[in-house]
Amino acid sequence: MTSRNIATTAAIIIAAVVLSGLLGFYFATITVAHTSAETQANAASQAKSSTVNLDILPDWGGAGYDAFVLAGGINRTAPAPATSTAGPGPNNNNVTVSTNSSVTFVITTIDTAVLQNFSGTVSVPFVIYNDTDSGQVAVQYNQGQAVSNLPIGHTFTITELGMNIPIPPDTVVTFTYTFTKPGIYEYFCETPCGPGMGLVGYMNGYIIVK
Repeated sequence: MTSRNIATTAAIIIAAVVLSGLLGFYFATITVAHTSAETQANAASQAKSSTVNLDILPDWGGAGYDAFVLAGGINRTAPAPATSTAGPGPNNNNVTVSTNSSVTFVITTIDTAVLQNFSGTVSVPFVIYNDTDSGQVAVQYNQGQAVSNLPIGHTFTITELGMNIPIPPDTVVTFTYTFTKPGIYEYFCETPCGPGMGLVGYMNGYIIVK
C-alpha cells in the first residue's frame, strides 16, 4: 500500500469516527430533549388536575340548615348558629380551580333523608358508591343515560354548565369535570332541603375558575 493510500484510508477512518460522534451526540440530544419535554408534559398534566372533597352535613348550624362543607372546613368544631341571611359560622365552601383543569369532585353525604325522586338524562358522568350489607357497591351512570325515580336527598347543580348530579342519602358520589372557561359558577342543591337553600355557606357556593 502506498503512502498516499495509507493517508486516504486514515482520513476516511477519522471522518467516520467524527461523523459517528456527531450522530451520537445528535441522537442523544434529541433523546434528552424528548425525555425532558415528556417530563414537563406529565408535570403540566398533573398540575392541571385536582380533587375537591365536599361533604353534605345535615343541620349544620341549626335544625334544617343542611350545608355543603369543604372537608378541610369541618375542623371538629361546631358552627355558629344558623340565621336566615348568613352562612353557618365561617363556612367558606367556595372552590378555586384553574382554567382547563380536570377536577374530580368527591361528594360525601351523611344525610339520610329521602326528599324526592330524581329523573333526568345524565350530562356529566358520575358514580354513586353505596354501603350495603355485602359491602360497598359502585354504580356508574354514563353520559346520555336516562335516570328514573332515583331516591335522593340533594343535588349538585350548576345550571350554567348543564350539570345536575343527583345525590342519594348516605352515599359518596364522584365525577370529573374540566372547566374550559374562566368565570364564577354558582353550584347549589335544587332539591327542597330546608331553609338553607339559596343561602351562601349552606346549600350553595361558587366555583371560581381562573
